[in-house]
Amino acid sequence: KTVRREDWQLVIPCHLTETREQAIEDVREGGGRLIKEYFGGILGNDTPDVPPNEVVDFMVANHQWIVGTPDDAVAAINRLQEISGGFGGLMVLVADWTTREKILHSYELLARYVFPHFQGTLAGIKTTARWASERKEVMQGGCLAGLKRADELYYDGKNRN
Repeated sequence: KTVRREDWQLVIPCHLTETREQAIEDVREGGGRLIKEYFGGILGNDTPDVPPNEVVDFMVANHQWIVGTPDDAVAAINRLQEISGGFGGLMVLVADWTTREKILHSYELLARYVFPHFQGTLAGIKTTARWASERKEVMQGGCLAGLKRADELYYDGKNRN
């Protein structure tokens, strides 16, 4: 039986914030406990041969977790697509590895900046931004000329009264 790539669903832990360093620190303690105590201690799985406070660094360096910025997440997902030959979906593994507020903020960053990149919903925005950037001199010139003309008409009208 042939496996169709579009039927593949990947699952990976992910935590995002504005800087990679902060994201790593957010999950350093909880990530170490998750791997060492839960996956290793309770489930009996093999765990990385590093101290608990280095687990997050190991998992990120070995592409097992996505921890960083939205741009880091886009790059990591692109890498997963490249090395796997493609897949149909990505699910973020829920982990209680930091505060509720930080987890919710991470989900917000995923929803606002990462998912739209892969859903094509940014295409129109990117096209419009490119179009405006290519025409900025003309548009600015027209805008400035219009403002100057409006000032002239206003002050000419005031001077007549």
